[in-house]
Amino acid sequence: MTRLSKICYVLVRTLSVFGLPGLRTFRGRVYRWHFAAPRMSVSDRVMVVAAHKSPTASISFSEGVELGADSYIDYSGGVRVGAHVAISEGAKIFTHNHVVRFGYSNWHRNPIQFSPLEIEDEAWVGAGVIVLPRVKRIGRGAIVGAGAVLSEDVPDYAVYAGNPAREVYKRDVSGSKP
Repeated sequence: MTRLSKICYVLVRTLSVFGLPGLRTFRGRVYRWHFAAPRMSVSDRVMVVAAHKSPTASISFSEGVELGADSYIDYSGGVRVGAHVAISEGAKIFTHNHVVRFGYSNWHRNPIQFSPLEIEDEAWVGAGVIVLPRVKRIGRGAIVGAGAVLSEDVPDYAVYAGNPAREVYKRDVSGSKP
């Protein structure tokens, strides 16, 4: 990330004028440049930020990633997003948590735990999904259904839904129809 790409990224991320039809293309180019993400598609009001400084704060996108409107990705704990991943409208991904089980009653004084996340190729995180920091991996071709609250890893080709999210079924991706 260059300083210029960071400045451009912050501007297109925060200024609503870049949601206008003529400037959306520019916004997409800035996201692709800043994150070195070929063929990334970015909708309105997308936030990709490190909510807390940490030595693990990093993010990488492979090609063909789609980020839906109002999606939020916290990469404080480190995030790797595979190729052709869709993160739908309003999805929230968190990679840090505040320790509250022990310590001070004022949770601001307690330490922060960081957690890395890998979203494998061709996964789909549905609209309004919340991915909690304890999730380390969303598998290849996995789908997390709209509105789910994900608190555990998702195996390859599994479909998870609900609150808390649980496996509904495994996808058959053999190419044959029933």
